[in-house]
Amino acid sequence: MPVDVLRPRLVSYARYRWDTIRTQHQIVYPEGVLVLNDSSAAIVALCDGRTVEELIETLSAQYEGAEVGTDVHEFLRELIDKGLVRDDDNT
Repeated sequence: MPVDVLRPRLVSYARYRWDTIRTQHQIVYPEGVLVLNDSSAAIVALCDGRTVEELIETLSAQYEGAEVGTDVHEFLRELIDKGLVRDDDNT
């Protein structure tokens, strides 16, 4: 199911980080920490204001043509539902 945002971006109070002590990708925000796997971290890294379709195209190319659209939409929906992603309004 497509997401409600055209250009996903992390909200201002959330940020991505690599935790070197725990060797894990994370989104940190005032209420906690969301631990990411490598695929999720790749999606979050591309939540920089590009369109969802551009994000999917980029990931598909990185993963040698893999069909990633469904997974991207599902993960972005989870982040939106948690209040961690918004639509980039600076375009």
